[in-house]
Amino acid sequence: MPSFPLPVRAPRARPRRGAALATAVAVTSTLAALPSPAAANGVFPAADQIVFDPSDPARAVARMTYGLLTTRDGGASWHWICERAVGYDDTNGVYPPIAMAAGGRVLAALSNGIAVGTEGGCGWAVAAELAGQEVIDLSVRQGDPSHVVAVAGGVSPRLWESRDGGASWARAGAPMPPGLQVRTVDIAPSDPQRVYVSGLVNAGATVQGALARSLDGGETWEAATVPGSTTARAPYIAGIDPFDAGVLYVRLAGAPGSLLVSTDGGATFAPVFETQGFARAFGISPDGATVAVGSDIDGVWRAPSSTLEFEKVSSVAPRCFAWTEAGLHACATEFLDGFTIGRSADGGATFEPLLRQPCLRGPLACAAGTPAGELCPADWPRIALMTGHKDCTPDAGPPGDGTDPGAGTSGPAETGGATAASGGGGVASTGGSSGASEPSGSAPRPDDRGCGCRTGGSGDGRAGALAAAALAAAAVGRRQRGGVAAGSRTEDGLDQT
Repeated sequence: MPSFPLPVRAPRARPRRGAALATAVAVTSTLAALPSPAAANGVFPAADQIVFDPSDPARAVARMTYGLLTTRDGGASWHWICERAVGYDDTNGVYPPIAMAAGGRVLAALSNGIAVGTEGGCGWAVAAELAGQEVIDLSVRQGDPSHVVAVAGGVSPRLWESRDGGASWARAGAPMPPGLQVRTVDIAPSDPQRVYVSGLVNAGATVQGALARSLDGGETWEAATVPGSTTARAPYIAGIDPFDAGVLYVRLAGAPGSLLVSTDGGATFAPVFETQGFARAFGISPDGATVAVGSDIDGVWRAPSSTLEFEKVSSVAPRCFAWTEAGLHACATEFLDGFTIGRSADGGATFEPLLRQPCLRGPLACAAGTPAGELCPADWPRIALMTGHKDCTPDAGPPGDGTDPGAGTSGPAETGGATAASGGGGVASTGGSSGASEPSGSAPRPDDRGCGCRTGGSGDGRAGALAAAALAAAAVGRRQRGGVAAGSRTEDGLDQT
């Protein structure tokens, strides 16, 4: 098997963490005095991946720690899809990578195949060709949502391909390099024959991160170790430049985290960003001119792709990014940042809240004969209690087929600057290199319909202190255990471009 070397060039950016970690350690002492919050499987309810319908930018699906959420109106209203409908159980802390492909299909990589969601997320079935196989990751080609690739198989992983948006699948090419424990797969937007796979391999007495690449759609593979990677710092493909198939970004999992870039298809890598926290979020602007990386300790950093000289623009601690023509979307920690999903029109300097979890509209309205229609309503009371759901909207929301826009309200206005988040009842991150955060005004959002869904900023201070303390304790605990969270296959939220 041919291989290619991966020498390391000099690092470019190393943000300073200040006293953030010390504060996190100190605040854990409050835990004993506070009651336990409602949580999904021992973790706080949160989002860590968001994907958009390539043919309908107003439709998105977010992966939560308690199932999926879907919107058809640009984030004005969100509905819940339970794990059982999709076909998985997250009690083991592993959440399936998701994607949206042609035909509005939602795809989820499961331990027993690929779940294909149709009927707006109401109908779910495992693709017959992959039934019974563990699917590690999948990727929809940007610009051609009919083209999807996936990696299935544990000991002997193979590349699978769909040319009809996930409706049917066929095995592609030759076996991957032996011993490769796959973590992520991605396909180059500008070259459908170029596929990259990251994972772990045995390197003598140690385990190291590895990158495998194919220039011919999987017919042949080259592989080499990724510099700086270890078992606890596995490489995850963060993104590929939309116009240059040879430019890719790789994140190293765990804490401290790193972002590496290669401009020659993996022949060389340079570390361009380092953080004391987890570097979970990464995004590339649609025009390829700007990249953003996020850390739970160091906040949001942004750089021109031509220089990769990063500057801090916000203190929001993102769990994922997704950059579309509408802006940079982020998953955040609601009790700390004031929102669970937000959108930035200024490259991450400020965020307009799109989702606060008490504002969920309930389970997706589906026909009784569908998996979501049969299974999710019975589970909703538990989710409503956990998220602090406020039943104050007069409508039942859109049906699963998406024929009704639902709430009848337009999506939040896409205005940048501090105004974008003021009046949202949460915490707005201010621009500039300081990245400071300040609470906004107390008025509820117009689309709250009287809910006043205020879960961050000037909301319940006790709840916020509890969440902050517990999240800090969890972060410290993870780092003390080596920085690898449960379910490390999706520990970083996978690639969020």
